Amino acid sequence: MWVTLDFEASGLTEASYPIEVGYSLPDGAGVSLLINPASSPESWQYWDDHAEIEIHGVSREYLKINGLSVFDVCTHLNNTLCYFDDVLCDSQWDLFWLGRLYKAAHMRPTFTLTEVGHWLHRHDGIDRQDFLSALASLGPAPHRAEADAKHIREALSMVLNRQSCS
Repeated sequence: MWVTLDFEASGLTEASYPIEVGYSLPDGAGVSLLINPASSPESWQYWDDHAEIEIHGVSREYLKINGLSVFDVCTHLNNTLCYFDDVLCDSQWDLFWLGRLYKAAHMRPTFTLTEVGHWLHRHDGIDRQDFLSALASLGPAPHRAEADAKHIREALSMVLNRQSCS
């Protein structure tokens, strides 16, 4: 069984860090966890105002009040996602932000996050472009982690269903 996971972040640079993680379970249920950047012992200072205003709509101040600690987020992910064979994301950025999150918490994930294109090619011989086409057919992603994880799940299900019908 597989799960899809997505991050929202403070921006799209090497200095960026995760601000929200969401996942979608096999039954379609999803979870979103906001991350308090002040809880990181690392200096998570970078903030892209454009990302806040035009993409995810979450302010740094809101995260400080409503976000969970990096430790609590990692503990939740480890306790939930360790039971699944595959945890899939749609971007190399998600792999980067997972690494930043766990490094800040001084923890290791109990699961392996894999970019969906690599997983499709390895398991079903499906090209990543088929997934991207399915994703595009669903319309723009909402740019919130749980909703995006569900979006990824739906596109992946479409591709896998087409493959099984051929």
